[in-house]
Amino acid sequence: MRYLVGTYTKNQSEGIYLVDEDKVSLYQRLFNPTYITLQEGHLFTIARGGIEIYQNNELIYEDHSEASAPAHIFYEPTLEMIFTANYHVGQISTYKFDGTQTKKIQTLIYPTGSHAHQVVYDVKSRTLFAVDLGLDTIFTYSIDEKLKLVPKKDLTLHKGVGPRHLVIAESGFVYCLTEYSHEIYVYNEKLEFVKKYATIDKNFAGITAAAIRLSQNQKHLYVSNRGYDSITHFLVNADGSLKQQKIYNTHGKHPRDFDLSLDESHLVVGNLLSNNVAIFQRNQQSGELKLLKTINVPEPTSIFFIP
Repeated sequence: MRYLVGTYTKNQSEGIYLVDEDKVSLYQRLFNPTYITLQEGHLFTIARGGIEIYQNNELIYEDHSEASAPAHIFYEPTLEMIFTANYHVGQISTYKFDGTQTKKIQTLIYPTGSHAHQVVYDVKSRTLFAVDLGLDTIFTYSIDEKLKLVPKKDLTLHKGVGPRHLVIAESGFVYCLTEYSHEIYVYNEKLEFVKKYATIDKNFAGITAAAIRLSQNQKHLYVSNRGYDSITHFLVNADGSLKQQKIYNTHGKHPRDFDLSLDESHLVVGNLLSNNVAIFQRNQQSGELKLLKTINVPEPTSIFFIP
């Protein structure tokens, strides 16, 4: 079981770490590699205030032209495109990926108050989703033959809830996690609002939701709660509705990100403020979690499993 851990490098961290079972080693020395994805032999990362792409540990492309570092990076292999969401300056950018010849295609600047937090492409519906925490809106786009974004439907959530990250089910249902209200907003395949669910039944200052993941069999949904440091497990019913099952202590402070292992037998969560990752064994039928151990990793912000 191997996974990469992206980090802040504000204190002890030196970059991206590789965790191979219990062994932790420095994978790539970088400044603030806060979000990472490894696809088709290329490492796509937020680092040094911009985006950087590596192949065999060699930097092959970088873009540091934006005023602040993006918060999220997403690569879509069917389009050979990269998408970024920039929380600090309120914009999303698109790139055509072509190794060292990668080029930026477009930047969309959102209105004042924007905090674009995530951008995800859904192959089945051919839709790009841009989640804007500041504007309480999910913007959706199609992509034309020139790889330009064409606005589709805007999904407006309640004011102040702060949509952060979402996942799209094979059914077309969309599950959007809100940071400030720690809820899951559910939309059907027509992108019509269906219902919202609280991730926890507590409501006191300092609770903010962070990450959301859906199992491959589409039956289990997990979210992380900072401030009430925990993972909440939901069953996903056949009609797309959710049923909360159990809340698990993450055995650390500020669980910012987590991921399921490639065979989904484990779940690993990064606890940013306690400098550790918690490893849970996962029952693949029931979705239940059981803590196995914690491992020291400095300032974890992103978890990504690799073969």
